[in-house]
Amino acid sequence: MQTTDDGDWEYDVLIIGGGPAGLSAALQLGRSLRSVLVCDSGYPRNGPAAEAHGYLTRDGISPEDLRRLGREEVLQYGGEFRNTRVTDVSRDDSGFISTLDSDETVTSRTVVLATGVRDDLPDTEGFEELWGSGVHHCPYCHGYEVRDEPLGVIVTNQHMVDYAKLIYNLSDDLVVFTDGQDVFDEETRSLFAERGIEIEDEPITALNGSGNESELESISLADGRSVARHALFYPPPMEQHSELPERLGLEVNQGGLIDATRSQRGIGFTSVEGLFIAGDASSGAPPSIPSAVADGYAVGTTVNMELSKEDFERRW
Repeated sequence: MQTTDDGDWEYDVLIIGGGPAGLSAALQLGRSLRSVLVCDSGYPRNGPAAEAHGYLTRDGISPEDLRRLGREEVLQYGGEFRNTRVTDVSRDDSGFISTLDSDETVTSRTVVLATGVRDDLPDTEGFEELWGSGVHHCPYCHGYEVRDEPLGVIVTNQHMVDYAKLIYNLSDDLVVFTDGQDVFDEETRSLFAERGIEIEDEPITALNGSGNESELESISLADGRSVARHALFYPPPMEQHSELPERLGLEVNQGGLIDATRSQRGIGFTSVEGLFIAGDASSGAPPSIPSAVADGYAVGTTVNMELSKEDFERRW
């Protein structure tokens, strides 16, 4: 237990969320001699994916193995873990009191929210079942593996048109599905047609998997037709994975994210003193494993700097 003139805490830092951002922050804090507890409920956003790509020295690793290795490294520096959900967090004059699923409470000087986001998937038949195997959101994470294959991309608003161009970079056998939305003007349609990209305006009724249901086989449309595709890309809307940010008074923007403050003092500050945010839940970086690890590192060092200044400047 850490003891100061201001009060008693069980931990310097409680990190809520044990994904790449939370583990990265915990590693830096542990190496900085901070007492750290990581609580994780066990529902990672990338859980449906078999492999994670684009992370230097770990390309192709399973998300589960990446988390396991991260935990092992954090444990080397005294970090602790609880496989539980944090149901409530409140702040008093000296720090934070957090309630776990078991109604147990833990106290900490600071809290890092690394709770991530949840993808808001369409309720189209087969979509959720194929998410992470035949349907992907990130061309950097999964695009190389389906390069030059017959690909599809869902574009339901103007902001997603450039995303379709990104998928065209992977394969010139591309079909754009608007799912019944009026997205393209004539000039843009002509631009896509010149490149041999077909635009399907019929609503999507189902995604059909192969025999083992792990790969996309075709996309069924409302007019009864079926379009054969090997993989489909779609960047879904995001929402906060946890209710804690809003319960703590943090404002969620239109993109479903929380604006994290960057300043000369560091990164990850929120409007609540002593409360920090890292990873996909914040607007600090694009949602990916490399970005989450980098963001967790930056937030971890920021928290340690704040605690170090507080300790150094305290009147004895």
